[in-house]
Amino acid sequence: MENIECPGSAVSGLIELITVGLTHEKLEEAALVLAAVRVLRPELKALDTFDAWIAIKRGSYLEGARLLRDLEADAGSKPLCKALYACCLFAVGDPSWHGIADGLIEEDADADAVGLVKALSGRYTPAPAPLEAAAESAAPMEVPNAQYLRA
Repeated sequence: MENIECPGSAVSGLIELITVGLTHEKLEEAALVLAAVRVLRPELKALDTFDAWIAIKRGSYLEGARLLRDLEADAGSKPLCKALYACCLFAVGDPSWHGIADGLIEEDADADAVGLVKALSGRYTPAPAPLEAAAESAAPMEVPNAQYLRA
């Protein structure tokens, strides 16, 4: 097969397009763009994360776990990859997801990954409201002039 030259910025744009497709439930379209990126960057192992994400979106958690297992075992694995792997294990009832989740929470390297596994474990704590909003809600409520009400 002939090598196709393509600037990194174009590949990055295509990867962003895959992400947008997946977040907007355009799974088939995202899979087609992913196939094109694989032709341009066949050595890019991180693309397997997108295959796993597509499998998860389709409800194939075992397939997602299989794809993510190899990526998660890699020392350079991204926290979000590990969090997705934990989600797949959670979905199929494998209790080993707890160890992955605890490791991500302890490591605290990626807020999205930590939030995801905290949500799985029921430890999710939403961000506190800004102080201004809290001060406004604590202020006494103005009551309209009710002179028209008679006892």
